Amino acid sequence: MDYDYDLFRAINNLAGHWPWLDGLMRLLVNEYFVPTTMALALVIMWFWGKDEKERTHYQRTVILAALSLITANIVLKGINLLYFRPRPFDAHQVNLLFYKPWDSSFPSNPATTGFSIAVAVALQDPIWGIPFLILAVLFGFSRIFCGVHYPSDVLAGALLGTFTAWLYARYSYKLDEPIAFIRRWLKKLCLA
Repeated sequence: MDYDYDLFRAINNLAGHWPWLDGLMRLLVNEYFVPTTMALALVIMWFWGKDEKERTHYQRTVILAALSLITANIVLKGINLLYFRPRPFDAHQVNLLFYKPWDSSFPSNPATTGFSIAVAVALQDPIWGIPFLILAVLFGFSRIFCGVHYPSDVLAGALLGTFTAWLYARYSYKLDEPIAFIRRWLKKLCLA
């Protein structure tokens, strides 16, 4: 039994029944809404804090999220060079609510992006992390709902992003000097 396809079918079959839900999923599925929202939240976080100590904490969080995002996407591109998985619409009849991406379905780029940022933030600051994690989950779910990823694609992307963020959180003490250098450099540019 193909559990991945069965779960895909169960989620994707929800599409096309409620215009409001289709509209919400179309908003979430695109490559702009969730990443832009996360990026704007990171910009706000960068300048957040009532004193220098708190601002330093938030700026460190933003830098770790950026490093996690970059690293996870480098690994993802390497995986894509070694393995190509066709999209669900290439092999099955689906309720497609999005354009047809041409790149590999596995792992999900949006899930990798969303979770690498969200988990990095959540591990440093759980209160800020909650909305990021909600956005990441909705981003991944919408990709299945709209017919462009299998659940295992989203799960693999979420695990890749999560693992990368965890590694940076676990070993962030080794990055104290580079992070301090980045903060000093951005301060000179009046961005901190």
